[in-house]
Amino acid sequence: MAKAKKHGTGAIVKRQGGTLAAAGEVDAMFGGGPVQIPVDAPLPQISIMRESAQFEMPDGQYAREFAGHILFWHNANQYYTSEYGEGSSVVPDCASSDGIRPDGGEFVQADSCRACGMNRFGSAPDGTAKACQNTIRLYVLVDGEVIPCLLKAPPSSLGRKDSLMRWLTSAPNIASRAGMGTKYQPIHVRFSLRKKDFASGMSASVIELETLRVLAMSEDAAKLAALSALYKELMESYMGRLCKDVATEKQGTE
Repeated sequence: MAKAKKHGTGAIVKRQGGTLAAAGEVDAMFGGGPVQIPVDAPLPQISIMRESAQFEMPDGQYAREFAGHILFWHNANQYYTSEYGEGSSVVPDCASSDGIRPDGGEFVQADSCRACGMNRFGSAPDGTAKACQNTIRLYVLVDGEVIPCLLKAPPSSLGRKDSLMRWLTSAPNIASRAGMGTKYQPIHVRFSLRKKDFASGMSASVIELETLRVLAMSEDAAKLAALSALYKELMESYMGRLCKDVATEKQGTE
């Protein structure tokens, strides 16, 4: 039997199953289904603070670490003809939303990113880095949130021996050993940053990933269902704008 406690002009209803049951009832009242992701609006973004090794979260708060699930990730390349700060190039002159071949641009450099001279070390003005900016874009559902955020891993985090690349290549094995197939979405991950010094004398904040646990069908069925629904909504409602986002992103944005 439900018990209602009066509070002001409304009522708080206590039911078996607690707040999860109550939240499910409210969602069902308005049609249920997955969380809606606007098609023409950018996702909330998590930025990396280079100097302080902190994340700036979408609400403006700063955090040294956070946890969540990676719903999707992809490579992206962006080439700007002018250096950041010169002001003559606002959007990429050549861009790729998969890191394999250009989607287009005013000055497409090559048919293949791998064969492009601007995508080789030493092509940047400093003579060491790439002129084309390589990134990995991660779509992360942060613990406690309902809409995924975009986290762009900069070139400094993409070293073959760095944590991000090691985690992405080992994630299928992590899930498989836990008996959860080969998908990375059920893996609960902690994100943090560390300072990395380069031979050029520059330093950067580098993303570190740590596996916390892999969800289990027997214990986490509701969470897995929610992640699955959100992943499908992300694919259907947002992925169609990837090419546009990568091709129109202002230079220097994190």
